[in-house]
Amino acid sequence: MSRRVLYDTNVLLDVILLRAPHVGASAAALDLAATGVVEGFVAGHAVTTIAYLIQREKSLATAKKALVQLLSRVRVAPTTDSAVRLALAMGLGDFEDAVTVASAQEAGCDLIVTRNIRHFRSALVKAVLPEALAASGSGSS
Repeated sequence: MSRRVLYDTNVLLDVILLRAPHVGASAAALDLAATGVVEGFVAGHAVTTIAYLIQREKSLATAKKALVQLLSRVRVAPTTDSAVRLALAMGLGDFEDAVTVASAQEAGCDLIVTRNIRHFRSALVKAVLPEALAASGSGSS
Protein backbone atom coordinates (compact mmCIF):
# COMPACT_ATOMS: atom_id res chain seq x y z
CA MET A 1 0.00 0.00 0.00
CA SER A 2 1.36 3.40 -0.92
CA ARG A 3 2.07 6.09 1.59
CA ARG A 4 -0.42 8.87 2.15
CA VAL A 5 1.19 12.26 1.62
CA LEU A 6 -0.25 15.72 2.25
CA TYR A 7 1.26 18.45 0.06
CA ASP A 8 1.66 21.82 1.78
CA THR A 9 0.42 24.97 0.08
CA ASN A 10 3.92 26.22 -0.76
CA VAL A 11 4.82 23.05 -2.67
CA LEU A 12 1.63 23.15 -4.72
CA LEU A 13 2.04 26.84 -5.51
CA ASP A 14 5.62 26.18 -6.64
CA VAL A 15 4.25 23.83 -9.29
CA ILE A 16 1.15 25.78 -10.31
CA LEU A 17 2.88 29.18 -10.51
CA LEU A 18 6.20 27.77 -11.79
CA ARG A 19 8.09 29.39 -8.91
CA ALA A 20 11.84 29.19 -9.40
CA PRO A 21 14.01 27.74 -8.02
CA HIS A 22 11.59 25.35 -6.29
CA VAL A 23 9.37 24.19 -9.16
CA GLY A 24 11.60 21.25 -10.18
CA ALA A 25 11.74 19.51 -6.81
CA SER A 26 8.12 20.30 -5.99
CA ALA A 27 6.91 18.99 -9.37
CA ALA A 28 8.95 15.80 -8.94
CA ALA A 29 7.35 15.24 -5.53
CA LEU A 30 3.84 15.94 -6.86
CA ASP A 31 4.44 13.61 -9.81
CA LEU A 32 4.59 10.74 -7.32
CA ALA A 33 0.92 11.38 -6.54
CA ALA A 34 0.02 11.84 -10.21
CA THR A 35 1.53 8.46 -11.07
CA GLY A 36 0.01 6.68 -8.06
CA VAL A 37 3.30 6.01 -6.29
CA VAL A 38 1.90 7.83 -3.26
CA GLU A 39 -1.66 8.75 -2.36
CA GLY A 40 -1.65 12.54 -2.45
CA PHE A 41 -3.74 14.98 -0.43
CA VAL A 42 -4.17 18.73 -0.06
CA ALA A 43 -5.73 20.18 3.09
CA GLY A 44 -9.21 21.56 2.47
CA HIS A 45 -8.37 24.98 3.82
CA ALA A 46 -5.38 25.18 1.47
CA VAL A 47 -7.56 24.81 -1.61
CA THR A 48 -9.17 28.21 -1.09
CA THR A 49 -5.80 29.83 -0.31
CA ILE A 50 -4.32 28.38 -3.51
CA ALA A 51 -7.32 29.57 -5.53
CA TYR A 52 -7.10 33.07 -4.08
CA LEU A 53 -3.37 33.40 -4.77
CA ILE A 54 -3.64 32.11 -8.34
CA GLN A 55 -6.64 34.33 -9.06
CA ARG A 56 -4.80 37.35 -7.65
CA GLU A 57 -1.73 36.68 -9.79
CA LYS A 58 -3.48 35.37 -12.92
CA SER A 59 -7.29 35.12 -13.24
CA LEU A 60 -10.34 33.28 -11.90
CA ALA A 61 -10.40 31.07 -15.00
CA THR A 62 -6.74 30.17 -14.50
CA ALA A 63 -7.36 29.42 -10.84
CA LYS A 64 -10.26 27.09 -11.60
CA LYS A 65 -8.31 25.32 -14.34
CA ALA A 66 -5.33 24.86 -12.00
CA LEU A 67 -7.56 23.45 -9.24
CA VAL A 68 -9.22 20.99 -11.62
CA GLN A 69 -5.79 19.79 -12.72
CA LEU A 70 -4.51 19.62 -9.11
CA LEU A 71 -7.56 17.69 -7.93
CA SER A 72 -7.04 15.16 -10.70
CA ARG A 73 -3.79 14.28 -8.89
CA VAL A 74 -4.65 14.63 -5.20
CA ARG A 75 -7.65 14.28 -2.91
CA VAL A 76 -8.88 16.88 -0.45
CA ALA A 77 -8.20 16.15 3.21
CA PRO A 78 -11.16 17.76 4.96
CA THR A 79 -10.62 20.60 7.38
CA THR A 80 -13.19 19.56 9.94
CA ASP A 81 -14.41 20.97 13.21
CA SER A 82 -12.31 18.43 15.07
CA ALA A 83 -9.22 19.27 12.97
CA VAL A 84 -9.53 22.98 13.81
CA ARG A 85 -9.99 22.19 17.51
CA LEU A 86 -7.02 19.84 17.43
CA ALA A 87 -4.93 22.53 15.70
CA LEU A 88 -5.82 25.05 18.40
CA ALA A 89 -4.48 22.67 21.05
CA MET A 90 -1.26 21.79 19.20
CA GLY A 91 1.12 24.51 20.22
CA LEU A 92 2.71 24.97 16.79
CA GLY A 93 3.93 28.50 16.16
CA ASP A 94 1.68 29.01 13.13
CA PHE A 95 -2.03 28.20 13.23
CA GLU A 96 -2.30 27.50 9.48
CA ASP A 97 0.51 24.94 9.82
CA ALA A 98 -1.29 23.39 12.80
CA VAL A 99 -4.49 23.03 10.73
CA THR A 100 -2.40 21.42 7.98
CA VAL A 101 -1.04 18.89 10.48
CA ALA A 102 -4.49 18.19 11.92
CA SER A 103 -5.94 17.68 8.44
CA ALA A 104 -3.06 15.33 7.60
CA GLN A 105 -3.68 13.38 10.82
CA GLU A 106 -7.40 13.05 10.13
CA ALA A 107 -6.70 11.86 6.58
CA GLY A 108 -4.26 9.24 7.89
CA CYS A 109 -1.27 10.79 6.14
CA ASP A 110 2.22 9.50 6.84
CA LEU A 111 4.05 12.60 5.61
CA ILE A 112 3.65 16.30 4.94
CA VAL A 113 5.70 17.57 1.99
CA THR A 114 6.72 21.17 2.59
CA ARG A 115 9.59 23.56 2.04
CA ASN A 116 9.16 24.77 5.64
CA ILE A 117 9.99 21.62 7.58
CA ARG A 118 11.15 23.66 10.58
CA HIS A 119 7.54 24.84 11.02
CA PHE A 120 6.52 21.21 11.55
CA ARG A 121 9.30 20.01 13.89
CA SER A 122 6.97 19.18 16.77
CA ALA A 123 4.17 17.82 14.59
CA LEU A 124 2.94 14.25 14.96
CA VAL A 125 3.07 13.84 11.17
CA LYS A 126 6.62 13.87 9.81
CA ALA A 127 7.48 16.71 7.42
CA VAL A 128 9.91 16.22 4.55
CA LEU A 129 11.26 18.42 1.80
CA PRO A 130 10.01 17.83 -1.76
CA GLU A 131 13.53 16.74 -2.72
CA ALA A 132 13.47 14.02 -0.05
CA LEU A 133 10.15 12.61 -1.21
CA ALA A 134 11.17 12.74 -4.87
CA ALA A 135 14.53 11.08 -4.08
CA SER A 136 12.81 8.25 -2.23
CA GLY A 137 10.86 7.45 -5.39
CA SER A 138 8.31 5.52 -3.37
CA GLY A 139 7.41 7.90 -0.62
CA SER A 140 9.05 5.61 1.94
CA SER A 141 11.59 7.80 3.70
